[in-house]
This record gives sequence, C-alpha cells and structure tokens, in this order.
Amino acid sequence: MDHASDLDVLKMFSRCNVGLSARGLDLVEVTDFEAAEARAAEMGKRSVTPMLSASYNGLSRDDAFWLFLQKGGTDVGCVAARRDNLYKETLSEYWMRSHRRYYGLSGGEQSNTHAPAAVREIHGSVVYMGEFFLKREARGSRNQLTLFTHALHSYCFAKWRPDWIYAFVRLEDVRRGYAAEYGFVHQVPVAQIWPEPPKGRQTGEYLVAISQRDLLHMASSYCRRPELLLSVDSLTRVEKLST
Repeated sequence: MDHASDLDVLKMFSRCNVGLSARGLDLVEVTDFEAAEARAAEMGKRSVTPMLSASYNGLSRDDAFWLFLQKGGTDVGCVAARRDNLYKETLSEYWMRSHRRYYGLSGGEQSNTHAPAAVREIHGSVVYMGEFFLKREARGSRNQLTLFTHALHSYCFAKWRPDWIYAFVRLEDVRRGYAAEYGFVHQVPVAQIWPEPPKGRQTGEYLVAISQRDLLHMASSYCRRPELLLSVDSLTRVEKLST
C-alpha cells in the first residue's frame, strides 16, 4: 500500500487551484488584517468573530492569514485561518482562557461543557478556520465550496503542518451536509454548552475538525481517485461558517 506524503497535499492544492481557475476564480492571500476585514465588509460580510479580529488579537503574519476568492479581480469570497501552538494545553483549556477576553464573560457565563475531542484529543499545533463567506452571485455550487475549502486545508498544511484544523459549524448547516463539503472528517455535536451564548455563538453548533493524519489520507486518496473529490454539484444556499 502506498503511504500518504506531504507531496500528496501539495498535489491536492494544485488540483483545487486548477479547478477554481477553470471556473474563472483566483485565490489571493492577504495578511494586512485590517484591510482584509474591510474587504470582507465591502462584500457584505456583516461581522468578524473575535477569534480572527485584529481588534482582539495581535495577529502575526506568520500565524494568520485571509484567503480571498476573486473573479475577474473582484472579491467574491473569503475565509481566514490562524495558528495556535497549545503544547500541553488542551483546546478546551484554551477556549476557557480566551473566551474571557473575547466576550468579557465571568466564570459563570462561560461555556461549561465541551465536546470530548476538545477536552482530550485536539492539542498541539492547531489551526482555527473561520470567516467563511461568499457573495450571493458566487453561491450555488457544492463543488466550488469543496475546491475553496480543500485549497485552504492544503495551504494551511503547506505553511504550518498543523496537528489539527478545526472550526465551528451551525447545526442546521451540518445537517445540510456542508461540513462534509468543507472536508472536515470529525463532526462533533454540541461543541460547547453556554449558560447564555454570546452574540454569534450557539449551544447547538458543531465542532468540526480534521487531523494531520486524516488530511494526509484524504489527499493521498484524492490523488489516486480524483473523481472522489467532487460531489453532485447542486446547492441552493450557502451560509458562512458560524464562529
């Protein structure tokens, strides 16, 4: 049996980029975070989450970026990612510490139950993915979603080789199958339970994630069977990732 390799992930990025180019779309990286937020707002994105907001974080160009999707030089979509090195700290512990700063919550107001994956499994070098948004005219294609998000996974791997990539997805979007199109292998319901969810958060949201091992397997599999990458290309509505 062939073993998955880093090269397979780079090939998957290339395949996604070629697929987007065939649709007249280009990928553009942005590390001027204030400018990225302004560009997202111009597209119609109404808010930026605290986890990726330049107002809440001293984001480094080495540890965060935005990826814009363009058509004819015009922004039609975006997504962002940041890397955190947790070392011995669990993702659950990181959430508890960071939420106090992001949302101004007291101990009794914070989420008090976390999904087992956040408590025991997801640690080390982790990448948080958020701010997914597409303009209305760029919506309607499952394949385009897959190409965009899998390009992001591949690019994150090329830059940082993280142990995990994770995000939050709303319950209704998981049920519509979006998390699978985004390429997240692990889909855990009720990521957190909040006594009173802060603005933009939901108790019912899913923790979705993919490990380095699973990403390598996915890339290797798509290199051998590229027809498995894309699904039936029909989609009536695309929502942004709830973060």
